[in-house]
Amino acid sequence: MRQGSLLKQADGKVLAYITDACTQCTEHATEWKIEPERLAELTARTEAAQKAYEANLNRSLRNHITTVAKDNALRELKLFFSLFTNYLIGNTAVPDEALAAMNIRPRIRPARYPLPVPAETPLLSVAIQHGEIAVYAVRSDMGQPAGGVQHKPYHGFKIRWKFDGEEAWRIELSTRLKHILCFEAKDEGRRITLSIAWVNPRLQEGPWSNPVSQVIA
Repeated sequence: MRQGSLLKQADGKVLAYITDACTQCTEHATEWKIEPERLAELTARTEAAQKAYEANLNRSLRNHITTVAKDNALRELKLFFSLFTNYLIGNTAVPDEALAAMNIRPRIRPARYPLPVPAETPLLSVAIQHGEIAVYAVRSDMGQPAGGVQHKPYHGFKIRWKFDGEEAWRIELSTRLKHILCFEAKDEGRRITLSIAWVNPRLQEGPWSNPVSQVIA
């Protein structure tokens, strides 16, 4: 769990996390060339927050004053710790492995490469409903459709369809594995042809499935 999430945990967990980081920095202060003034302030704020937290633990003694004191001390500690971690990241004497051990974000974030154009052809299945056609996209290795596109590299799928006698395809996009095509009463009895293709987040489409022909009921 990274720092941002840890600082949103319960007060006791936040204190345990920052205390551990403070301990690590204290033990390696010389090796990591940490400025004594910064470390002293982190230590003082951590101890103050811990004292205020413990004073507010006892239900019989807890009151508005102890709660406000605890909240203020923790808020100030979190703000200072955020600045302190920025200092650690900028301090090249602190090894990358040490940042990771303290759950501090890395100096260099992993590169994100754009997902390629899908190479797989989806399996198409349809279900006829009154005035509607439910279109399902199925991964060939999964066997059946699910509620959403959980298996990358697919952002969703495109549907292309047209009525018999039409030349141009109509295109619709779904980010789930089920899409409903709705028709008007006057379309009842007309036949449509449709096929589907996976798309990546840039909406680049892969190969189209074999076309399916259905009559609107």
